[in-house]
Amino acid sequence: MKKTMTWAGFSAVILACALLPPPFALAEDAVKAGDVYVTATRVEKELQQVPMSVTVMTAEDVRKSGARTVGELLEDVPGVQIQNDGSQGLKRVSIRGENAFRTLVLIDGQKISEQKSMSGSPMLIDASRIERIEVIKGPASVFYGSDAIGGVVNIITKKGGEKPVEGEIWTGFSGASRGFSEGMAVRGDIDGLKYSLSGSHSDQGNVHTPDGELPNTSFRQTDAAAFLSYDFSEHFTLGGGFDYYKGAFNSTSINNNSDGNRFFVNVPKWSRSKYYMFAEGKDISEYFARVRFDIYYQKNEKDMRNYVRQMAGAGSTIMNGVPMQYLSADVVMDNYAHNIIRSKGFSLQTDWQLGANNYLIAGYELNYDRLNSDGRTYLDNNIVMNPAMSIAINKVTDKFYEGSQLNQSLFASMESQLPWDIALTYGVRWTHVRTELTRGDEIADTYTGTMHMGPVSKPMFDNSGQKEPCVLGDDTNSRPVFNVGLVWTGIEDLAVRASWAQGFRVPNLTEKYIGAAMGGGIIKGNPDLDPETSNNFEIGARYNPGSLSLDAAVFYSIADDYIASLPINSTDYRYSNVANAKTFGSELTASYRFATAYGDFTPYAALTWMRRQYDDGQGWKTYDTATPEWVGRYGIRYAKALAEDLDFRADIYGRSQSETVYRSASGADDYDLGGFTTANIALGFDFGPEKQFSLLAEVLNLFDKRYQYNSAILEPGLHANVKLSYRF
Repeated sequence: MKKTMTWAGFSAVILACALLPPPFALAEDAVKAGDVYVTATRVEKELQQVPMSVTVMTAEDVRKSGARTVGELLEDVPGVQIQNDGSQGLKRVSIRGENAFRTLVLIDGQKISEQKSMSGSPMLIDASRIERIEVIKGPASVFYGSDAIGGVVNIITKKGGEKPVEGEIWTGFSGASRGFSEGMAVRGDIDGLKYSLSGSHSDQGNVHTPDGELPNTSFRQTDAAAFLSYDFSEHFTLGGGFDYYKGAFNSTSINNNSDGNRFFVNVPKWSRSKYYMFAEGKDISEYFARVRFDIYYQKNEKDMRNYVRQMAGAGSTIMNGVPMQYLSADVVMDNYAHNIIRSKGFSLQTDWQLGANNYLIAGYELNYDRLNSDGRTYLDNNIVMNPAMSIAINKVTDKFYEGSQLNQSLFASMESQLPWDIALTYGVRWTHVRTELTRGDEIADTYTGTMHMGPVSKPMFDNSGQKEPCVLGDDTNSRPVFNVGLVWTGIEDLAVRASWAQGFRVPNLTEKYIGAAMGGGIIKGNPDLDPETSNNFEIGARYNPGSLSLDAAVFYSIADDYIASLPINSTDYRYSNVANAKTFGSELTASYRFATAYGDFTPYAALTWMRRQYDDGQGWKTYDTATPEWVGRYGIRYAKALAEDLDFRADIYGRSQSETVYRSASGADDYDLGGFTTANIALGFDFGPEKQFSLLAEVLNLFDKRYQYNSAILEPGLHANVKLSYRF
């Protein structure tokens, strides 16, 4: 097994940087944590006072980044792993080892639902529209509900401005995919009337890797939004808006496109449109601090083609209940699907100041997803039994599904100021989820078998028109979850935190009733599935006296009732609650700014150490869970004003990851990915009378390193990105 990371060098960097914020604030923009406000606890407060691990990325970070997608923006966040499933454009994230299904994705606090997928919720928004991203690590189910076992990615969009008219125009080129992006936005505030309009487009080609261009990896995305609100007084605001996103994505797998095998996924359309309104009142009385009401309607529509061809040598199969030996098999499965999820939701949150030392948040949330899905599957199975005999099975199946999931919850969280500079946060959320499949038709329009013996063909069967059983039903799950957090601020600029939080995730429609195609086989739904649960413990500290910025945490998580797929026979699987996982590790972000006559120098590091054990409930335990033990970004930034109207910045950094190893009980899907280190450099210029022009030029993977985040796809080789923007 080959390890490509130089651990001596990596360890030296860790030691050098261990006592030196995160790699998301440039030196000239460095701020203390007390100046950063987040809404991770559902109320805006200083990051320093938050009793959980939170990483914040700002609009300025986005502007100074060449990232093409939100997933690429997040790839250096400690505790975050990239999951791209063979696609450049649909990179999802896992947090602290939990996959994308267990990571809740929110846009302005409202969920992106995914009821028919094997990959979790996508981040269907262009990065240019982001005001701030809050990545909450560890269970946040008390604050945000089901799906937040691993954590939450809350994307907060730009709304309004500070001047009557302001905005930006930008264009960029990505060498990784030889593609261009462009967009513009206008926003402002006219006597309490806040508005914004924005639009962007990106057209990216196939990814260029050290092995050459990888076909079927291109993508496009278009994003548009409008927002309007009015402050009727300093106490009351009413507003609303519209979001629209449309993407087209292609995916492949480098491991399944050889020796006659082929695999690709084409998504010519994946769109999201959302209408929303809100009303907010502030400082209503001495005790009633705030009330906010949100309502939205969201439509998530996807067209997809999934093509799989597998060729195999001698083996065995079961036909009509009889085991049979064969010399070779050629299986083609071609799936088409059209899925629509219509989501409706609203939330009511009230904030109460109960005396001088207690602040209570209480409210109610509802989210209703309605799934309509239709598709068609073509299956061609050609089996050579012996030199003189072969069997061909052809099957065309139309599939129709309709179902829903209603999620309702009541929540309350109290923050109490205790003696000795201690803040205590404690909360509970009671969640009730009803999942129902009302239609599940799978009709075989063509289902025939033919035996070929030399020149003679003989029909075996014709079951055209048969209706295969699909279990309909409904199920409800109710559960309370709790959290407790402490923050001690007895020393200036230091905050020490400790927390315990529970996680909770209800199975979606795919896992419970519908099932999914997987390669040449099928994963069947299981109506008897229970929710997944977890308990997370964390201790951390933030220290931000000025030039020095430090945030460190250690964590331990126990997850139970994991939903995994267990084999039924040689080709079919079923979702089951048979697994659990234990995850522990540490995260560190650190930097120190040296201000000199020659400019500001800022060495920094963002490092994660993590171990994850998986137990499938059948006697199989392993730490080889596709979780790299070490992940880090580290480097040095430089910033200097070259002239009154010209600022220069530079960032020279490395990205490192230890080997990724996956082992399964069957051994069928095992893989090993070597560790890697890439070298990168980014240069930036802000120029003009008001520094309104910005130019970014970066060269990534300087030594054309061949590396992968997962087994499906190679990451880009040596490439350059350029981005030019103008703010007015």
